[in-house]
Amino acid sequence: MVDDAPTPVHLSKVLDGLAENPALPAGLVRRLVRYRRGFGHVATRPDLTLDLIEEILASDHHWLLHSLALNPQLPNAVRMRLAAHADHAVRAALAAHAHDAPRELYERLIDDPDTRVREYLAEHDDVPADLLARLARDPDPKVRATLARWWTQAPEAVRRVLLTDPVNEVRTAACSTYYARRPHPVPPSDLVTGLLADPVTRAGAVRHALLTPELVFKAIE
Repeated sequence: MVDDAPTPVHLSKVLDGLAENPALPAGLVRRLVRYRRGFGHVATRPDLTLDLIEEILASDHHWLLHSLALNPQLPNAVRMRLAAHADHAVRAALAAHAHDAPRELYERLIDDPDTRVREYLAEHDDVPADLLARLARDPDPKVRATLARWWTQAPEAVRRVLLTDPVNEVRTAACSTYYARRPHPVPPSDLVTGLLADPVTRAGAVRHALLTPELVFKAIE
């Protein structure tokens, strides 16, 4: 019987392709959202209607909400509702894709109890500078290290905090041979001697040192 036929192995990929087709009628978009339940990319479409967004929000289905939070075209009012959601994975997905968002959204997320949310924010260069600077004193060293690696053009006061952080992981990220963005930062000249004396920052600091024969031998010890 036809009803007993197995699901075609290519069906999932076909549905993914339909989900990304801008010509897909609104009625089929709604049916696809309900059928896929958050899997695939249908909830990230830029043409979701407000009533369909409301339907997704009302469903409180984890994967639907997670997929919706990844949508960079959401109205700001919807973003704010997702930022207050109890599911930390939904908030993290929102933070990961919250580019060019209003300040009030970043203010809501910057003190989020979930570390991953704050790590994602630390990677964004469009977060207001005063909010990013608060992450330099975040209680989790992973967030501080992420900020050091990504905010390469941070104000000197912020770089000093990160370069003198008590946690090795943070100092290593702040004075490294690799950063997530260019141009790479240059440490304040008065900190270079101390950075050279620190094993975890020595490799990143030596390129900025005024070299002497004594310093060369000391650096490679």
